[in-house]
Amino acid sequence: MVRDVEDGDRAWVREVLAGAWAGTRVVVRGRSRDAAGLPGFVAVEDGRRVGLLTYDTGPTGLEVVTLNAVEPGIGAGTALLDGARRVAAEHGLTRVWLITTNDNVDALRFYQRRGMRITAVHPGGVDRGRLVKPAIPLDGKYGIEIHDEIELEATAAGVRIRDGAMTDIPAVLGLLDAATEWLVSLGRTGQRGTAPHSTNPRRLAAMAAWVSAGHLHVAEVGGRPAGALAVGTAPDYVPSVAGPELYVNLLVGSRAHRGIGGLLLGHARVLAVRRGLPLLRVDCYAGGDRALAGWYERQGFTATDPFTVGDWPGQVLQQRL
Repeated sequence: MVRDVEDGDRAWVREVLAGAWAGTRVVVRGRSRDAAGLPGFVAVEDGRRVGLLTYDTGPTGLEVVTLNAVEPGIGAGTALLDGARRVAAEHGLTRVWLITTNDNVDALRFYQRRGMRITAVHPGGVDRGRLVKPAIPLDGKYGIEIHDEIELEATAAGVRIRDGAMTDIPAVLGLLDAATEWLVSLGRTGQRGTAPHSTNPRRLAAMAAWVSAGHLHVAEVGGRPAGALAVGTAPDYVPSVAGPELYVNLLVGSRAHRGIGGLLLGHARVLAVRRGLPLLRVDCYAGGDRALAGWYERQGFTATDPFTVGDWPGQVLQQRL
């Protein structure tokens, strides 16, 4: 069983962290945090606390800051990692990630066998971390000198987000058609109109261009497309901004899979941060009760510039990363 860390666990949490990390402060990518004060999970077996995971959340996803199986070999680490992926999905975060060290070959095997991929190696990352925390040892497991940080990641539970392909275009157009039909059934025809997208040559051409440029990303549930995201540059009809940005050109999700839109927005944040882009923008329909603009605001965006295209009222929103 995995449960949240409770007040009664705090002394035990500090003990576990101090024993495994030479203190409760953990340095990752040069950033020092007191892991004892972070949210986390405890793995429990027959009433015993057998594992601990602490985590932090941000625009790049849910970061596993520490993971310790107090009693190895009984599945505590796997259960804790699964818990992190579930919480990430509940928070609308697409990515679970962590940093380990170059000597931690057992952990590298463990994480990769559970679906995590190595996405970056930061040479000298631990060496730089010692400037912040001198207690970090020089020698690690198997007599390996500790110098480098290795970054691994996985997607949130139940969802896979991948690059879009030409073969995805019919399914994505189908998602847009279904969204339009739902809006029409509610009498909300101002947002997307009433015509199907799948028969619109301009929409088809835009999809093909996004795929060719690597801008289309597809969320899969059970191997089937459940949502789509396209990111790139801002369209001509919205006010420009000074400085670099990533723009959300398309966001659509299946109503059968609640939260897909938020997960895809989380993926857009990850893409922006990886590219060194400090600003994420999007625009949406702003007519009627502004329900869609309100949804983006609940996702952490701030409304900036209203605009109109013909008689269609729009709203630009942004989020600093």
